Amino acid sequence: MQKRVVLKKGKEESLLRFHPWIFSGAIADIKGTPDEGDIVDVYTHDGKWIAVGHIQVGSIAVRVLSFRQETIDSDFWYRRLKVAYDLRSSLGLTDREDHNIYRLVHGEGDNLPGLVIDIYGHTAVLQAHSVGMHCNRRDIAEALMLVMGDRLNGIYYKSETN
Repeated sequence: MQKRVVLKKGKEESLLRFHPWIFSGAIADIKGTPDEGDIVDVYTHDGKWIAVGHIQVGSIAVRVLSFRQETIDSDFWYRRLKVAYDLRSSLGLTDREDHNIYRLVHGEGDNLPGLVIDIYGHTAVLQAHSVGMHCNRRDIAEALMLVMGDRLNGIYYKSETN
């Protein structure tokens, strides 16, 4: 069975305004027995698809990755990171000789809730602030290496505890 979250009636309003969090109190049912950190599709009470995101235990039960029906795969991570990089580049934050430290990904602000990536010269520091981002850390790191190319020599994963 497909892993899905079904919302209570009226609880889709914030999602219609593209708010990237679904609180546990907004959920009517969870189908397919997803594990914490899994990708789930989100449906309104009347069966309409509305979003896809990571599920986890807690008050923020789903962190929305997309409001479009799309597969969350290596291409997804590459596209999102490329958009973040292109934005920082257009702002003049990248490839500077006088200053080589900047935040590449700032969670919800870059449509990647629960993920922070800082660049320190040729090193990226990746932080997962959600179980889902932790579960996808390797795919994210591979996509980051593709986006950054020879600008990056290594990635340090700051969230790992062991």
